[in-house]
Amino acid sequence: MRKDCLITNDQAKAAIELFDHGYGYVATATKLDVHKPTLKLLHDRWLVRGTMAVMEPHQRRRIPADTKIATAKRYLAGEHKVELAKELGLASSRPILDWVKEYRDKGDAAFAPPPSSNKGKTARMHAIDNGQDPDADPAPSKPDVMTKKTRAEDISLAEYRQLQDRLLRAEAENAYLKKLRALRQNGQL
Repeated sequence: MRKDCLITNDQAKAAIELFDHGYGYVATATKLDVHKPTLKLLHDRWLVRGTMAVMEPHQRRRIPADTKIATAKRYLAGEHKVELAKELGLASSRPILDWVKEYRDKGDAAFAPPPSSNKGKTARMHAIDNGQDPDADPAPSKPDVMTKKTRAEDISLAEYRQLQDRLLRAEAENAYLKKLRALRQNGQL
């Protein structure tokens, strides 16, 4: 059983025996005097994986988005969640209900990858990511008195990336040192 489970291994084994004898999770929870929602999850796994496999750890798998959508459609068409979970080799049928909710909310775009974040990127980094030459002169515009006098041509792309790496390392080291100082001030070190 999982370490964060609310029932012991002995209680889980007794519950599985009662499931095998035809008891539902509510009757089993009452008989064993354990938490009903925990037994509901165990019962769901027992329905999907069978008696012996429930007590063994289950290997998580990555399910493709198109399979999730097809499964949600099949469930909405009337197929049973336990049969679908068995077919996909899931630990329980709970993910299917989550996929159905997501599919109802967002449709076919439900499992599209999230857009990448551009947080913290400079204009120069955006240009490099978009395949543009960051050193190329932009369209002529009015001179800005607040701009720095360093020219983009003064630094090569390799030097720029080296400086960027050094900056990231320095920021990480700074964060580490701040945390270390806070721990020492709290008397934890």
